[in-house]
Amino acid sequence: MRTAFCFTPDRAFFPPAVRAIASLIEAEPEETHEIYLICEPDDVTPGFDRLAARLRERMNLLTLDFSSYDKSLSGKGRFSRAVFRRLFLAEILPAPIERIISVDSDMLIVRPGLSRLAGFDFAGKPLAAAYDMIFLMDFKGEEDALVRQFRRSRQGLGLALDTPYFNAGMMAIDRAAWRREKLTEQVAKALAENPQRYPFMEQDALNATLKGGFAPLSPRYNFMGDFFLLDLERRIDPIVLHFVNAPKPWTLDAWKGEARFAETYRDWFKKSPWPEWAEGPERPGWRRSRPPLTKARREFAARLARFLHAQRFLDGPLQFEA
Repeated sequence: MRTAFCFTPDRAFFPPAVRAIASLIEAEPEETHEIYLICEPDDVTPGFDRLAARLRERMNLLTLDFSSYDKSLSGKGRFSRAVFRRLFLAEILPAPIERIISVDSDMLIVRPGLSRLAGFDFAGKPLAAAYDMIFLMDFKGEEDALVRQFRRSRQGLGLALDTPYFNAGMMAIDRAAWRREKLTEQVAKALAENPQRYPFMEQDALNATLKGGFAPLSPRYNFMGDFFLLDLERRIDPIVLHFVNAPKPWTLDAWKGEARFAETYRDWFKKSPWPEWAEGPERPGWRRSRPPLTKARREFAARLARFLHAQRFLDGPLQFEA
C-alpha cells in the first residue's frame, strides 16, 4: 500500500518538523518512507537547502497557498491556520497514495514501528489514532478541575463521556474511507459555521463528527501529556513521543521538563542549518531525574493502566499487568 508520511508545519514549527522527520529516518533506517513536508512558501525556514543531502533527499518539500483550502477557517490562540492542513491532505497528495500518516511537528519517533501503520486493517474506519489525555484524564479522579473541564468540553461536542476521544496529532488515514465519509467537507463546514464550539479546533471537530468511529491505536503511537509523569514509559515502550504542552523541549530557556528531551533537540540543532536553536542558558532549569511519582500520580497510573490493559488496540494489547 503506497503510504505518505506527512508533516505540515507553519514557520514557527518548521525546524522542529525537520527534526521529527530526521527522527523517523533514524528510527527506521531500512525503510524507504515517502515523506512529505507540506507548508506555505513563507514557512520554509532559511537554511533548508543546507540540510545534509542524505536527509534533504529523503523528503518531498511541497509548498502551496493554503488559502484556497482554508479560506473560511481561522486560527486562534496558540493554534495557527497550519492545524487545518491535515484536513486537506486527501485533496493535495498524489492520486496513487492510499494511506496518509499525519505527524505533528512536536513529535519524536524513538523506536521502529511507525511504518506498521501502512499495513493495519482499519475495518472500514476512515482513520486510526490514539486516545487523547482529554479522554484518559477521566481516570485521574473527579475532584480534579482539569478532568471536569475536559468532561464539559466533550459533552459540549455532543459526545457521551464513554465515547473515546482521539488526539489528531498522529493520524493514520485511509484515504478512500476519508473521502467516502466526506470528512474534509464535514469538518471544514463545522469549523466555519460554529468555531467557538471547537476549542481544540480540527481535533474537536473531527471527534464531534466521528463520535468514536475511529480505529484505536495504543499510546505507543502517541505518548503524550501526563504519560510522562506516570512512570509508564518503560512499560509501554512508546514509538512516538508527543510534546503537547508548552513550553516545548526545543525552547531551551523555558523548558523545565526532563533534560534528556531538551538535549535531544539541542544536540541535533547544533549540527543543523539552525545552530541558533541550540543556544540556551548556561544553567538551564531542566530536570536530571524523572518527575516524582507522588501518591496521586501512582493512583492515576494504576487506574489508567487497568483501563489500557483491557483495551483492544489496532497494534495489539499493551503487555503489562495493572
